[in-house]
Amino acid sequence: MRVKVKVPATSANLGPGFDVAGVAVTLYNTFTFELIDQGVEIVGCPEQFSGEDNLTYQAFCAGAEETGLHFGGVRIECRSEVPYTRGLGSSSTCIVAGIVGAFAFMGRYDDRQDILNLATRIEGHPDNVAPAIFGGLTVSVMADVITTLNIPVKNDYRFVAFIPPFTLSTQLSRSVLPDTVSRKDAIGNISHLSLLVASLINGHDEGLRIGFHDHLHQPYRGSLIAGYDAIMERLEADTSVLGCYLSGAGPTIMAVIRADDLMGVVRLKEELHDCLDGWEVVKLEMDTRGYVCDYE
Repeated sequence: MRVKVKVPATSANLGPGFDVAGVAVTLYNTFTFELIDQGVEIVGCPEQFSGEDNLTYQAFCAGAEETGLHFGGVRIECRSEVPYTRGLGSSSTCIVAGIVGAFAFMGRYDDRQDILNLATRIEGHPDNVAPAIFGGLTVSVMADVITTLNIPVKNDYRFVAFIPPFTLSTQLSRSVLPDTVSRKDAIGNISHLSLLVASLINGHDEGLRIGFHDHLHQPYRGSLIAGYDAIMERLEADTSVLGCYLSGAGPTIMAVIRADDLMGVVRLKEELHDCLDGWEVVKLEMDTRGYVCDYE
């Protein structure tokens, strides 16, 4: 028996929702798991990630321990669309897939809350793994238990990802963040995230323009990204852009447009052409399913 797990990319933080909010988008990594007599075989990924320190394998082992799955060895095939270390949740796809793969061999592939709990323990926070598990746009809180809820989005939107030709590690991106913030900035982010969520639920697009603004992480992380200020300035000047934000830890920058803005991507490419040397521009939609698991 083989287990196939398809996991969507995720775009976390959504501006003011630092370590809280995230959305699943239509870019996918697919993993196939097969139990073998012994050893670890990982194919389809760069050679440096094909050993036992592979994140998908580590997550599979954690899932096996959690469910009581005993195995001699495993073969993992990877097919990747999500760019590595670009702020689109590539590590989250690996973690979620590994856990789901192990759970599936025990008939528990749809135990999403248990999968979320374990994925959060591995990742450290739920904002990236939650939408990969539940799909859609999610908010999560870590307390005695991890609580994740989907936000019902009233209007139809498109996400335009500006993906640079360079990477940015989450460790470096977190290292530039201050340990404390002012009361003014804390209140600002609370109000912006509240407005963002309310605007998405009520279909109040004008509220999104303010709601995506952030004071906690983007001003600091932006300094690590060549061209960040120029790109953000032009996106914010486009009245058809409902919001823009740094995706995850960066360096990908995400813009949100209406679904009926059919020429939006072409227009943005033209407006930003001199800022996008080597950058890839990808139109995405919201994935509403989260991971999908099948037996082969």
